[in-house]
Amino acid sequence: MDVKQTIEQANRKAAEILTRGRPVWVDVQPAGDVIPGMTPDTILIAGPPIAPEDIPAPVRTAICGALIYEQRAKTAGEAWQLVTGGKIRVESAQDHDAACGAAMATSSSMPVCVVEDKTYGGRGFCAVHPGNKQNVLRWGFYNEEVQRDLVWFRDHYGPALGQTVRRMGGIDLIGVMSKTAGMGDENHNRQPAASMHMALQMIQTMMEMEFDHRDEIVNQLAANDRFFLHVMMAGAESVLASVKKVPFSTVMVAMGGNGVKFGARFAGTGARWFTVDAPLIEGLFLKPNYTRDDLLGFLGDSCVTEVYGLGGMSASAGPGYVILTGSTFADALQRSADARKVCVAEHRFAPIPWDGGQGFPVGVDARKVVGLNILPTSHGGGTLKTGGQGTMGSAKLPMDCFRQGLLAIREIMTEEAGKE
Repeated sequence: MDVKQTIEQANRKAAEILTRGRPVWVDVQPAGDVIPGMTPDTILIAGPPIAPEDIPAPVRTAICGALIYEQRAKTAGEAWQLVTGGKIRVESAQDHDAACGAAMATSSSMPVCVVEDKTYGGRGFCAVHPGNKQNVLRWGFYNEEVQRDLVWFRDHYGPALGQTVRRMGGIDLIGVMSKTAGMGDENHNRQPAASMHMALQMIQTMMEMEFDHRDEIVNQLAANDRFFLHVMMAGAESVLASVKKVPFSTVMVAMGGNGVKFGARFAGTGARWFTVDAPLIEGLFLKPNYTRDDLLGFLGDSCVTEVYGLGGMSASAGPGYVILTGSTFADALQRSADARKVCVAEHRFAPIPWDGGQGFPVGVDARKVVGLNILPTSHGGGTLKTGGQGTMGSAKLPMDCFRQGLLAIREIMTEEAGKE
């Protein structure tokens, strides 16, 4: 086969995995017990790898908070010395088939959702969503209240969720999205239908069970209309775990920002990240006094949902979010239309009623992005330099990530040809 045929065959395999993978939420367990390569000396954060001295303030606060929570240090200063002294490794969550929302730092005893792709066997992980509070580790805050919440999640909420999911025999995430199709979720920044549908299933089972703090646990679950996001992030990682193993494919398998750099990975280039300066997530400022100067660059792994075909890729399914953040219904349709032009497949489990019954495009092909000069859009929430959420909006994916990836794939193909 020539180069084109080799790549197209690889991309067909990637498309097959993306569309036939069946992510099922199977458990909640401590991160150190289930995430590959995770140890008590590991902290996972969002985006591509970053040197400790470059880590922005909210992420640094989350890392230090996580280490105090783990009783590795008593103060933020002591915690940061563990990092700069090399005793704690800060690594990219997506390099471990895991994901971190916004400024989140995941440590070994934190409960994480475990999702298994029942078709191809991949597993993905993400910390349980902390709820509707702004004062959480996820947004770069740490204090006594955050500490109490982290301990409660570890000792009560996480174990109860795991016990419930196991008793239910797992929850099929595609089933959830299929049943909530047409309810306005794009399943990155807006997922109340999916979250509430999942809660209805889980609460029924919870009320048949006996565990401490049951009423408080049920209240926490029922009040969180973004709960599904972190489960779905783990779900995306579970399917992408198998796509990452497809050689010569030009399909994107990871992307995210660390507040300084934005990066992407492609199936055919292994574990390499291709990075650029992180763009801003612009749209609706959550307070009128916020400005662009208050924002960090793109921060978070929640855009792994776009890698799986949700969020900005499925913008036409959630036009309410697009309009809320300053764009139009036509913009929502255009975002999904653009994504279809640069993707290798389409999810058919949730046809969009007002978009001609079309499904969600999935599998961004670097060749098509560069060749057609069409950039997909990621939805997201912008993080303030001081911590907390500053915007709800979107960002175009940086073209140079795709150019770098294509050049790397060409090098790999040239090397392979030289071996023949």
